[in-house]
Amino acid sequence: MTKLFTAAALLAMAAASAHAEAPDRWFGTGMMWGQHPCGQTAFAKYGADGSRQVRHNYFVTLRDPSQCAKLFP
Repeated sequence: MTKLFTAAALLAMAAASAHAEAPDRWFGTGMMWGQHPCGQTAFAKYGADGSRQVRHNYFVTLRDPSQCAKLFP
């Protein structure tokens, strides 16, 4: 029984760490700030904001980086 409990605890810890949010990624789970065309300034201001509009702007600027200044002022 102890071995079963230990195995279950290890699996739970592994699952929790796999779903951890990274502070250097857009919305905690998206691409790293350095990979996104709008860069660190936009990430610092909007990277943790998971609202629908910010997520929409995130994907628009991935397709058209010229929109960064307009969508992430």
